[in-house]
Amino acid sequence: MINLIQTFIFPFLLDRTCPQIEPMTKFNTTEYIRSSWFIQQQQVTGYQPPEALNCVAQTINTTNHTVPFYNGTVLSVYNYGRVGGVNGTQENGRNFTLCARQVNESTPARLLNAPCFIPNIFAGPYWVLAAGPQSANYSWAIVSGGSPNIRYPDGNCSTSLNGTNGSGLWLFTRDRYGAIADRYVEQMRSWLIGHGVTVSQLMNVSQTGCNYNGSYLKY
Repeated sequence: MINLIQTFIFPFLLDRTCPQIEPMTKFNTTEYIRSSWFIQQQQVTGYQPPEALNCVAQTINTTNHTVPFYNGTVLSVYNYGRVGGVNGTQENGRNFTLCARQVNESTPARLLNAPCFIPNIFAGPYWVLAAGPQSANYSWAIVSGGSPNIRYPDGNCSTSLNGTNGSGLWLFTRDRYGAIADRYVEQMRSWLIGHGVTVSQLMNVSQTGCNYNGSYLKY
């Protein structure tokens, strides 16, 4: 029922004056899934409250998973994180894997993401807004849970802080932490501000001191 509300009713309540931002073009899927990503900053969502913003990482692979009523490209998405601190409870202790779907070959950065048993109509947007510094070398990436269509007090827009579909904004780097990661974060924040996306809701993710025990990472 929640997904039905988010999919068919919630969009009519959104701010139509927010900037129209689309996923990036010339997206290199092979490079994007080459190795794991570490989240440096992100918004909270209905499934990731502030206490869960520790050691958050994502690994994506090609897969033989299938999605009901869909015959296109499917990628497996494994998410990792800790709740309550870098040594807290593992958020995805059973290694539950999602299925990202590239539903249009001409816009591969416009993905849908959901548990593999859920059809596309109920999946949530997973948009890669930008990645760089080069198409053959993605060291950073900005991922949004769809179009930034909610206006925040600073006058800029982003996605929702609640629910599942239509929520989320993440700043990815290949580096776990350090000066290089910090520099990329500043570049990504500047990109967002320049495109009318608020950074006021981004929160730091703790990566220092993480041991990633039980995670699936690839380098």
